[in-house]
Amino acid sequence: MRMKKLSLLACLLLLSVCALSQPKVDFMGPLQGLEGGHSGYSYQGMDISGHYMFSCQNKGVATIYRVQGKKFTFVSQFHLASYNDLNHANVASFGTEKVNRKDPLPVAYVSQCHKKPIDGRKDLLYVERILPDFSGSELIQTIFYDDVNHDFGYALQWVVDQKNKMLYGYGNTVNNSDPANRHRIIKFRLPKLSDGAFITLKPEDALENYLIEDVSGFSFNPIGQGLYIHKGKLFMPTGLGKADKPSILYIWDLGNRSMQTLDLQEVTTGEFEDISRIGRYFYIQGQDGLFRLKIKL
Repeated sequence: MRMKKLSLLACLLLLSVCALSQPKVDFMGPLQGLEGGHSGYSYQGMDISGHYMFSCQNKGVATIYRVQGKKFTFVSQFHLASYNDLNHANVASFGTEKVNRKDPLPVAYVSQCHKKPIDGRKDLLYVERILPDFSGSELIQTIFYDDVNHDFGYALQWVVDQKNKMLYGYGNTVNNSDPANRHRIIKFRLPKLSDGAFITLKPEDALENYLIEDVSGFSFNPIGQGLYIHKGKLFMPTGLGKADKPSILYIWDLGNRSMQTLDLQEVTTGEFEDISRIGRYFYIQGQDGLFRLKIKL
């Protein structure tokens, strides 16, 4: 397998894993969010359902786009019902249920993912119903992990496994600047909307709870950004496009517990945020725009 030249840091990261060959990447253009992604409204979580892309910004600004091939067009923009200064909206993930069967989109799960708690609770997961006319949203459910064992440190992110109706948490045990930091995966059954407006998950409810480093021997320390699950694999775009924080897509096999990597340093000098897909193509939301690529796994 022929690979393009990597930075020294990237090479060290890839030694113990399978590195994928770099695909052709299409830059689809800049995003059209509030304040252009600046002044406290950085781009964050994103997911796609059908041909509608749900793009979030810090604090909970949402923009809906329609995606067709290499083009995406603006549909609407609004504040989520969970909009607040402590909602980083770091990951967005569509679920499996709809409040009304005629809703064009299933409910969306938005990771608060902030170092500060809200009313004593940290890293909440907001479940939002996007209104049928895309004019706003309703907060349908809030999910909280009661981390009595201190499993997670700086921030906890959430992603839905739609096929299996599971909910995964992923995050640091300390923070990405600490040499002792590790990365934890925790798995729950996806709560139903009918389970109530506020759900508390406890450690004893977890179906799985492990550290990636412990089960694989793989060592990495990226800044936690987006998450997406496809065919039993967890896709994690990371990096700031810099030599010391390279843009790497990590692909964690949830069944075999092994890691693949894709070096994307030549794609962008901006920060990667979240990832989703339509058909054969994956779409990555970054601070400098939207990218499309085909990944051969």
